[in-house]
Amino acid sequence: MPEREGVLTVGETMALVDPDDGAITPGLRLTLRIAGAESNFAVGLARLGVSARWVSRLGSDSFGDMIVRTLAAEGVDVGFVRRDRAPTGLFFKYRLDGRTHPQYYRAGSAASRLRPRDVPDAALDGVKLVHLTGITMALGRGPEQLVLDLARRARARGALVLFDPNYRRALWRSPEEAAERQRRVLPYVDYYLCGLAEGNVLWGTGHEAELAASIPVPSAVRLGPRGALVAGEEVPPASIVTVVDEVGAGDAFAAGFAYGLLQGWPLGRCARAGNVVAAAALGGLGDWETLPRLEEFERALARAEQEDFSAEPPGAGRRASLPPERPGSLR
Repeated sequence: MPEREGVLTVGETMALVDPDDGAITPGLRLTLRIAGAESNFAVGLARLGVSARWVSRLGSDSFGDMIVRTLAAEGVDVGFVRRDRAPTGLFFKYRLDGRTHPQYYRAGSAASRLRPRDVPDAALDGVKLVHLTGITMALGRGPEQLVLDLARRARARGALVLFDPNYRRALWRSPEEAAERQRRVLPYVDYYLCGLAEGNVLWGTGHEAELAASIPVPSAVRLGPRGALVAGEEVPPASIVTVVDEVGAGDAFAAGFAYGLLQGWPLGRCARAGNVVAAAALGGLGDWETLPRLEEFERALARAEQEDFSAEPPGAGRRASLPPERPGSLR
């Protein structure tokens, strides 16, 4: 990894069984994929030409083999991944009423055994930015200790630390528990990236301005079809053709935002880059498969910066029609 140019992220990636639209019924066609918030982020940056390192534990099974092969083929550094006797996690999706619903089978997975020692100091060599999520903290005490320890070490080495709460109701006893445990990492965090609905749930707020004011570190709040709020500026979304699958869009936004930070861009442009990458994720199946390569991203960002966001010109792709997140949709 080049000196001080790379990113590091840590967390669980699972095998994903992704169906066609509709309820789970006999005969429904299923596609086997891989997905995980942190590896989605790593792929997003690798496709933009950034050195991306992903660390985790995977089962010594065929699903684990598939994940390693897939991420390595995308240019992600998997050299610090450990294999475990515990199984690789698995989850299913189904799509009803225009929304995607995941169903997880991750209890006791290999990633739930993550510990601080799984990310040695050597894994931070050449790293300029570290990306962490609340999902990892929810997997158990060991993974939670890893997030806290890694954030502290990254900050001590001068790396930027991004934290996405990525709140999942199924992984926590309550929003209050998630909020209390996640706040422990904030002294080491440079930027907090969240969706409006999950942020309101975790911080007990009612709208984006109140939420942004409540978060004690610089933040970027995703506003669904309205784009993102960063440093008091509402940055409009990019134009896309249609919303196919909203899962993974937050991870894509984080990748675009991080890319902007690595380029030294103003926060508003970082958010616009995040919106552009998120739009690509919204437009296709899978969590990361439709993320853009660098040339495509640069063209889309240039178009976004040239648009008059106050009114769409004739023939423009429509804005993301994804409805605002509801607390009940936070999986």
